[in-house]
Amino acid sequence: MHRAPKRVLVLGAGLAGLSAAYQLVRGGHDVTVLEARDRPGGKGCTLRAPFRDGQHAEAGAMFVPGHHTLTMGYVALLGLPLVQIPAQKNDVVAYIRSARLDHPESARAPWPFRLSHEERAHGYWGLWALYVLPMVRKMGDPRSPAWPPPGLAPLGDMTFAEFLRGEGASPGAVEILKLGYLDLFGDGIYCVAALNVLRDLSFNMKGVPPHLKHGFGIGPHLPPPLARKLHMADGTVEPAAEAAHHSFTIEGGNARLPQGLAATAPLSRRIVYEAPAVRIGEHQGGVRVVTRGKDGPRTWDADRVICTIPFTVLKGIEIALPLSPEKRQAITELRFTSVTREFVQTRTRLWKRRGLPGCAVTDLPIMYVNDQTIAQPGPYGILESYSTGPRARAWGALSADERHRQTVAGMNCVYPGLARQVVAGATKSWDDDEWARGDYAYFEPGEMRRLLPVIARPEAGLHFAGDHTSPLPGWMQGAFESGHRAAAEVHAATA
Repeated sequence: MHRAPKRVLVLGAGLAGLSAAYQLVRGGHDVTVLEARDRPGGKGCTLRAPFRDGQHAEAGAMFVPGHHTLTMGYVALLGLPLVQIPAQKNDVVAYIRSARLDHPESARAPWPFRLSHEERAHGYWGLWALYVLPMVRKMGDPRSPAWPPPGLAPLGDMTFAEFLRGEGASPGAVEILKLGYLDLFGDGIYCVAALNVLRDLSFNMKGVPPHLKHGFGIGPHLPPPLARKLHMADGTVEPAAEAAHHSFTIEGGNARLPQGLAATAPLSRRIVYEAPAVRIGEHQGGVRVVTRGKDGPRTWDADRVICTIPFTVLKGIEIALPLSPEKRQAITELRFTSVTREFVQTRTRLWKRRGLPGCAVTDLPIMYVNDQTIAQPGPYGILESYSTGPRARAWGALSADERHRQTVAGMNCVYPGLARQVVAGATKSWDDDEWARGDYAYFEPGEMRRLLPVIARPEAGLHFAGDHTSPLPGWMQGAFESGHRAAAEVHAATA
């Protein structure tokens, strides 16, 4: 059925807003994108200064999983060259109670905890297989409107630590599993809802189902991007089907993805930067947005508005629309993870020379260490400290210089001698970012049952996108999926 063109405002030029606008423009609608920052990308942010030798660090999304098909589709659409992240046999070291474990996956790893004989025989990754993966395989499809089914709903009312204990994990095994990825949600496994963590793992350990199955285009005449061939940075071309089992970075930085999308013909003249929204209200049967710019306030009228603004920021904007109490509650109460990221560039990659991975899980304030240059050339290296929750907030309370000093000291514990190699450093606290006020959304026990049904629900001509409205918060795939969903809603609306 033919749809009359609509005037649409998109609030935010991150991946969700850009993909929604791209789809709607191609669908014949009149679209304007209003962005508070002076650049596109939102939390997609590549840091280049002050690093030497042309290296960079990702303050946003670190990599692109090959099975995130919608993200890979946009990469292919823009012809962006990819670099495959090399696989490593020993991909992580652990540092706990002042000692480094070089082979935490080994049954001989000397964990300083009381473990059952079976747990000790499994090693670090084996504990995942023992206590986590069986439930991940039962998650079903979190995109389904009926998700979670009754059998999974109780997992939303307990913490992840409580779930692990219920699966039979000893207190020592819980402490081991707390190291690294599982503790990066919200304020950690003793606070975050088990269903929240398991939902994320269901996408990223089983693989996201093909996006075409879920109808992420806005009509049969306008299918979503689908990668068939991927351009690699070394000049080769790889079939997309073979990429599903690998992870990639975009050569030159992942921020090239939103930058490239913003520069496409459908969007390049439709984005207004440094135009933060301060009011969203009704006007003559449509929606009016007021922005604050260098030249004072300006009004924008539309039939529909797609809002990708994080709820942490949106709750500070006047919304004079007849939203339901449930929607206002979701905007007020949805939690976002505190994330502070510290980057340290060294003259050489001494960890690699010693046969160690640049990835470490620790009980130090630096929490999780990641090698940002694993797929970048040159002798220099950049290690990242990725801290979340209370530790991230504690980091954020320090001066930048003190944060850097303590980060170097922590990394030097894991990789002795690193402190003498430091040549540059950078920092990013997403809590301190005025247009984010946190990183990715999460839920504590009881909140998914109450908030999930309404977070993405459109009301009063206002549609909602952004990774925080998707089943994949914190991932570029979630942002793209939400943008396509909101675009489809607007396209299908009768007025």
